[in-house]
Amino acid sequence: MPERLPALPPRKGVRPPAVHDPHAEREASRYERPIPSREAILALLEQSGELMTIEAVARALQLSAPQDLDALTRRLAAMLRDGQLIQNRRGGYGVATKLDLIRGNVIANAEGFGFLRPDEGGEDLYLSPAEMRKVLHGDRVLASVVGVDRRGRSQGAIVEVLERRSPRLVGRVIEENGLVLVTPDDRRLHQDVLITPGKDRGARSGQIVVVEITDQPTVQRGPMGRILTILGERLTPSLVVEMAIASHDLPHEWPAAVLRDAAEVEPEVSAAERKGRVDLRDTPLVTIDGEDAKDFDDAVYAEPNERGFRLIVAIADVSHYVRPGSPLDEEAYNRATSVYFPGFVVPMLPETLSNGICSLNPKVERLCMACEMQVDHDGEVERSKFYPAVMRSHARLTYDKVWRAIGLKDADARAELADVLPQLRHLHQLYKLFAKARQRRGAIDFESNEVAFRLGAGGEVVQLGAYERNDAHKLIEECMIAANVEAAKYLQKRRIPTPYRVHAPPPASKYDDLLEFLREFKLSLPPIEQVTPGDFSALLKKVRKRPDASLIESVLLRSQSLAVYQPDDPGHFGLGLESYTHFTSPIRRYPDLLVHRAIRYALSGGKPAAYEYSPSAMASLCVHCSQNERRADEAERDVDERYKCAWMEKHVGSEFAGIVSGVASFGLFVELTESKITGLVHITQLPNDYYHFDATRRLLTGERRGLRFRLGDEVRVQVLRASLEDRKIDFRLASGR
Repeated sequence: MPERLPALPPRKGVRPPAVHDPHAEREASRYERPIPSREAILALLEQSGELMTIEAVARALQLSAPQDLDALTRRLAAMLRDGQLIQNRRGGYGVATKLDLIRGNVIANAEGFGFLRPDEGGEDLYLSPAEMRKVLHGDRVLASVVGVDRRGRSQGAIVEVLERRSPRLVGRVIEENGLVLVTPDDRRLHQDVLITPGKDRGARSGQIVVVEITDQPTVQRGPMGRILTILGERLTPSLVVEMAIASHDLPHEWPAAVLRDAAEVEPEVSAAERKGRVDLRDTPLVTIDGEDAKDFDDAVYAEPNERGFRLIVAIADVSHYVRPGSPLDEEAYNRATSVYFPGFVVPMLPETLSNGICSLNPKVERLCMACEMQVDHDGEVERSKFYPAVMRSHARLTYDKVWRAIGLKDADARAELADVLPQLRHLHQLYKLFAKARQRRGAIDFESNEVAFRLGAGGEVVQLGAYERNDAHKLIEECMIAANVEAAKYLQKRRIPTPYRVHAPPPASKYDDLLEFLREFKLSLPPIEQVTPGDFSALLKKVRKRPDASLIESVLLRSQSLAVYQPDDPGHFGLGLESYTHFTSPIRRYPDLLVHRAIRYALSGGKPAAYEYSPSAMASLCVHCSQNERRADEAERDVDERYKCAWMEKHVGSEFAGIVSGVASFGLFVELTESKITGLVHITQLPNDYYHFDATRRLLTGERRGLRFRLGDEVRVQVLRASLEDRKIDFRLASGR
């Protein structure tokens, strides 16, 4: 952070250049004593054509009062942190984009090298092991392109670390030559942490601990730190979630100010809060969620009319309760998303809000933001409007009950849901129109089954199984997609800064690998310049009846780009949509809360220039939300992988049917047909032979017996071992394959 400046007298004989600030009105509305905006500072530095010291920036902006200089110091520090500026060793500031620097996240590989994933999207930048010694997985950096490696990848050099990853990690203690080290559990954190003498809390070799890094790595040495907590000697299922929370540094304790803020929220809707809102209390809106859901973001209602259907999607009005700058808002921003583990959730908002006043619980009044749409007979939204409302959910329904009533025509389910059955029929009819529209635009329909766990009282896995999505899931999904599209269009038209949900076409490197994979199955897709979502959709439809359909679908899914939040709206490739955002889950996603604030501001007649979130601030928010979403995904995936291992530990020696999902020189990866769990058949567990690996065709061939193993082969395997700690499952090929 730059040092704070003393008051600066204007330089004699020099007239500071006039700086036009297009966002002066916005800054004046936000601060009692405003200074020029980030945009004005960037414009100044671009116009200057050279790096400027903080003193020069202050003079150019005509800032000399101590409080203004403090504000400028903080703003420049924030712009450095967000990667908008770069500072050289002499204290000069420059615009990062003008210096051809790339801002992004470090993605490490267990082998020691890594990549920079650019915030702006595009191909990743390769980072050599030498560069990776300066950083850890998850750090945010600025890098420059310095060449091309032997595989044709752009190679980068780290110029500056913008922000370090969380200093906390989980690992196992080892002692070497009198030194205490901790080997990180996350294999991407490829440097051991040296524990400072006296900071080991008495931990013994082999114990699992939580570590805090106190000295970041340099080219000369690795990271140093101190042990905070000893978790135990052995990793057990009951420790899995606790370990994931610590490993990914998920905020899970509520600061006192946040709890005080939450306690001040009235638990019931008052007459004053109802004033000025559309009254939807008599409209039979219903919620449809999973069996275990406790926070209900969305409710739906549909009725047929001459033009098609009138659809209302009512979303919890979290923006009424969580105001910008409040302790509740700061903690929601910090978390950015709720994190869902089997049997446990780390929520974005305190339970009194997420499960209470914000949740659209049945038979009670709740504030909501409604998106009302007229859908024509082709499943296209003709027009829509947004408005704040008050509602009363008429029923809390589950996917299973709704599907049994409207899909399976189960008499008991229909009798139980008799009061809302006409409404459900209308929703199902509307879904069929949406489904046809989805098919016309070529949206990609991945039908991958999700794995669900049931835990015992001690945290052990007592049941595991894959479940399929049915029309009840899909009708809610289509209603939410329709509302998300209308929110994106509404805000784009009014030019209010907001986070859009962006899904780019597949990156070239992944697409090339996909085409090579498909050739082995005598399948194809158009060249990358011509491929559309409809091409993926048609291919999925073509292979759906094949025994290897699950494998092909999973590879197609892995070839896709990651969806991210961005301040511009190039569209959503996978859904085949030109505009898209997230509007429907503000209880559990911060970007949705930002979208609600933008809609509320637009409804009040606010102008873009005076909005509290500038375009550059929104860009930073988008990066933050995307990063925290990935953090949550990784934490959830870690827990799922370990629970799968815990489940397979109980089945060592058992045999299962599976399909070869990967072929390597060292063996076969096999996905079990029923549970979708993947494990490795090491080459030593295949029938005794000399095997040759064909990398191009992904083929393993035995020299003497002529046995051939390739992607998609059906096999039967026996569980050899499973390790929670390594997250690895080993199979052997059962006899008779």
